Amino acid sequence: MSRGSPSDETVARQRRASDPGASAWVSANAGSGKTYVLAQRVVRLLLAGTPPGRILCLTFTKAAAANMANRVFGWLAEWTRLTDEELDERLQRLGEERPTPARRAVARRLFAQALETPGGLKILTIHGFCERVLQQFPFEANVTPRFSVLDDRTAAEHIAAAKAQIITRATAQPDSRLGRAMNAVIEGATDSAFASALNELLSARGPLARATESAPTPGVAGIISELAAALGVAPGDSLATIDDEVLVGIPAEQWLDLAVAFEEGTAADHKNGSLLRNAITATDEVVRRALYRSLFFTQKDEPRSRLGTKRFRDAFPAWAERLDAEMARLVQLTERRRAVAALTRTDGLLTLADAILTAYARAKAARGALDFDDLVAKTKNLFTRVPASWVLYKLDGGLDHVLVDEAQDTNPDQWEIVAGLTSEFTSGFGARGFAHRTVFAVGDEKQSIYGFQGAAPEAFDAWRRRYMREHQDAELSFFDVRLTQSFRSTPDVLDAVDHVFSRPEAYQGLEAQAAATIHETVRAGHPGVVEIWPLARAEPPVTVDSAWDAPFDTARATSQHVILAERIASAIRRWTTTGDPDAGRPPVSPGDILILVRSRGPLFEATLRALKLRGIPVAGADRLVLNEHIAVLDLLALGDAVIQPEDDLALASVLKSPLFGLSDVDLLAFAPMRRGSLAEALEEAAWNDLAIATARDRFRDWQKAARQMAPFDFFSRVLGRDGGRRAFRARLGPEADDVLDEFLGLALAFGRDEIPTMAGFLHWMRAAEVQIKRDLDVASGEVRVMTVHGAKGLEAKVVVLADSGLPPSGKQDACVLTLPATAAHGPLPVWSPRAGDDPAAVAEARLQARASAEAEHRRLLYVALTRAEDHLVIAGALRANAQEIDPQSWYALVRDGLAPLSQEFQLPGVEEPALRFRATEGTAEGEAHTAPALMSLTPPPWARTRLAPETQMPSLSPSAAAAHEPVRAFGGAAGPAFARARGLAIHRLAEWLPGLAADARRTAAERFLGGGHADLPPDTADGDAAGIIDEALALVADPSLAELFHGNARTEVTIAGRVEIAGQTHAISGRIDRLVEEADGSLLLIDLKTDRQPPAHPPAAYVAQLALYRALLQRMMPGRTINAALLWTALPRLERLPGDVLDAAIAQIVSVP
Repeated sequence: MSRGSPSDETVARQRRASDPGASAWVSANAGSGKTYVLAQRVVRLLLAGTPPGRILCLTFTKAAAANMANRVFGWLAEWTRLTDEELDERLQRLGEERPTPARRAVARRLFAQALETPGGLKILTIHGFCERVLQQFPFEANVTPRFSVLDDRTAAEHIAAAKAQIITRATAQPDSRLGRAMNAVIEGATDSAFASALNELLSARGPLARATESAPTPGVAGIISELAAALGVAPGDSLATIDDEVLVGIPAEQWLDLAVAFEEGTAADHKNGSLLRNAITATDEVVRRALYRSLFFTQKDEPRSRLGTKRFRDAFPAWAERLDAEMARLVQLTERRRAVAALTRTDGLLTLADAILTAYARAKAARGALDFDDLVAKTKNLFTRVPASWVLYKLDGGLDHVLVDEAQDTNPDQWEIVAGLTSEFTSGFGARGFAHRTVFAVGDEKQSIYGFQGAAPEAFDAWRRRYMREHQDAELSFFDVRLTQSFRSTPDVLDAVDHVFSRPEAYQGLEAQAAATIHETVRAGHPGVVEIWPLARAEPPVTVDSAWDAPFDTARATSQHVILAERIASAIRRWTTTGDPDAGRPPVSPGDILILVRSRGPLFEATLRALKLRGIPVAGADRLVLNEHIAVLDLLALGDAVIQPEDDLALASVLKSPLFGLSDVDLLAFAPMRRGSLAEALEEAAWNDLAIATARDRFRDWQKAARQMAPFDFFSRVLGRDGGRRAFRARLGPEADDVLDEFLGLALAFGRDEIPTMAGFLHWMRAAEVQIKRDLDVASGEVRVMTVHGAKGLEAKVVVLADSGLPPSGKQDACVLTLPATAAHGPLPVWSPRAGDDPAAVAEARLQARASAEAEHRRLLYVALTRAEDHLVIAGALRANAQEIDPQSWYALVRDGLAPLSQEFQLPGVEEPALRFRATEGTAEGEAHTAPALMSLTPPPWARTRLAPETQMPSLSPSAAAAHEPVRAFGGAAGPAFARARGLAIHRLAEWLPGLAADARRTAAERFLGGGHADLPPDTADGDAAGIIDEALALVADPSLAELFHGNARTEVTIAGRVEIAGQTHAISGRIDRLVEEADGSLLLIDLKTDRQPPAHPPAAYVAQLALYRALLQRMMPGRTINAALLWTALPRLERLPGDVLDAAIAQIVSVP
């Protein structure tokens, strides 16, 4: 759908933000063109004469940096080709008032200038920039020259090794400092709580480093000293001294008198008397203390609301007064004990973490490596010790302009680097000298969702105020700009967003200055719709007798996640076929749909499964744990089996994998009755079954290869030459390619860094978790399912917010809390595993952490809602056994904001009514009814539906369309599965069989089909498979065709180029099945056709394909005669096509509009 033009006010704000003569701070709503404004500013800086090398653009992902660079260089490259009038229009759009010939000349030279400048235009990630600085100044930064950067997996390995080393040492030496620290944490928490806290501290080392830097003395001791003061722990306080004070309030010799007094009261008072008598007779000091405290505290360690009944208190007022005083004393004592316990635990945890990080640092130093956290920390420290301006001058001659993208995601350490880069922009010579210098930042506080990385929305506002004050003090221009007009979403979607965030409980925490959101859009008048579906609820389970081999880890069909996933998949099937007539929505492509989830849990998996079962093209998971993916597990099992054939479990697992393709029935035929190992049973069974014999031969072959090859070479052969990749893709879908590529990359890295043994590689692969992020940023005609964090920066016509019913994640508190900085101390880490153990200061920190997590929860909702262009769906599932939705859940926030303004409608197959919000009058549906005589502006369904792969450019790529297209598990199939696989098999056999002896061809063909290489459907009949073999054998054995298969013939020839037809240049690419040099020197290009019933006359499409290939070859080989023919494999018969027929086909192609 076309977009409208921005308002004059928006254009003016964009120009003010991109003004090269002033610094600017831009707060931009979602979809309001942040990247456009940043690129616009870069180009205007270049137009103003700034050398490209003096501009630095910082962003936070490689994808964002590439997107920014592509946009800038795309504009500059385009300007070199435009006419004067077109270039003037572009320059005026940027803000140039009256472009002159001189300005045009400057503009046209910018592209070459940016490319040729040493160092070029610096558009870098923050980590990329830090690495560049440190590599240039290793001695000043105290880092190893020519250091390498550890990937996440290698860093995790080193941390795990350091952790094991320190914990082993602490356990072996209980009286050492590490041993005492270990005892402190074990006594203060469970094993799992300790492990979680330690991992959290090690994975987010920034807060610990900042606490160390702000402490008066270095190291853990300085942090603990400040923490003791913050918690109110006196120097002599310890758990033992505080426990000794418990029993000194009411002397023990008076307990009997108190017990007697209690026993004159009610039954409740009698219980108190019994507690005291038990305490009197207790011989163990710990038990005695606990019994005495239980008189004053509940089992939850909370003070009792009242000591003694009214009868007791009236009868013994003196005792009542003493008990109240004792209660107050014990409450204060308990607070002191909690503070000391928190301090002791934290001291132990930080001591162990510090030792682990020290060991980790030694391991990195020995390797000459840094991790990503080191890049930022070392650069920050370098700028602290050495002026950043001097570093940058020595690096590139200095910087004049610094631009920060996605500034709301910048953490404190990264802000310090930016501050170092711009420290002289507003002071001294930098502000008043001849160099004009600016700082620019663009971001959106409402989209600050990376709190776990240290980012905070209040920091964005704090740095804005700091830079504004510095520029005002230096009398320099500084623009504070807000961009509110969206180029993405329709008015209905944005009105819904504004209604949701119009209430304080929803907008609290979105920005530093909390206020309701305000959005505008350039798409005024474009219809949109927001739907709120009823929550999916789990149904009572149906008891059935499951088969013994039924998966045990699959969600039940009656679970709320499966029900919601089925509901979403059914809706997507409707949207992509018939559209949504009730809502006035035409059909959309699967690639126009984005499904968002909070986490990759049961709903995520159930949604992928439901889409695949319906044949809806789906891109798969956006992030995969490589070690847990079934394809990698199969490859690791193969590695186990080939080096240790006696490992029956590994061999059985891999035999059932796509690599061998055996079924349970095949294994049951020989495995249960075996007398030896499974490998021996496989050898014996191979004599009676062709499929098992093929598997046996392949296993033997791979065993031999594994002994001779490095892991990378071995698995490359398995996946490449031996067809493993094709087999995995056929069963698992296209996402298997990303997994297999990453697996091979790790095998290559292992061989580069370690001794390349198979056993070593298998152990290395299993030693640490490896995650891969798949690039789903660009719609590929497939439904995308991803987390909201992963979808930041993306957009789609239709967005389904799937698991909106979950409560805020802040209800699961962080293990290590942070006491906020005060005038007396900096931010301090503190470990308190249970809220009930919190001293007052820690309880306040816990409440603040929860409030921050809930605010980020709402910002994450904002990000999710603003991904939608036209159609937004809010869906969710009620948690098992829950009666009501959590009031802080996304679902509740959206429902409460939109329900009063929405109309009910019925979803197919759902009893409860859904809600539909639509603020725009005159929707597409209404227009269709009120103006039938006018031509509809809505594109017809065929224009909005992505073409299936098999119909793309059929005249240019016949091989890819007919036989060589990768077989996909779901969607995109070109005709019936068997027909496609049959054509592929005959093409492959015709390529390979001529090179074999005639008496070996049938056996080879049977092995080819039996080994799964042909991707035949599982239900393929034996007769059909035999027919494929017979047809291929007859084809290559036909004496009249001998020169095609045994002469100067080349197979599978890939060609690409450009052909000029009727004055226009066309790009052509494809693959020729066979190219034969004939006796007279001419070339014969042949296209194999596997039609079971060849037509009497060649179809026009077949002729056109060959005509285009012939035209391309004629251009590539001028003066050489090029002939073309169709080879019908079913007859077999070669049908040569006359030249005039081919020429006529070309003419017919260009005559079609």
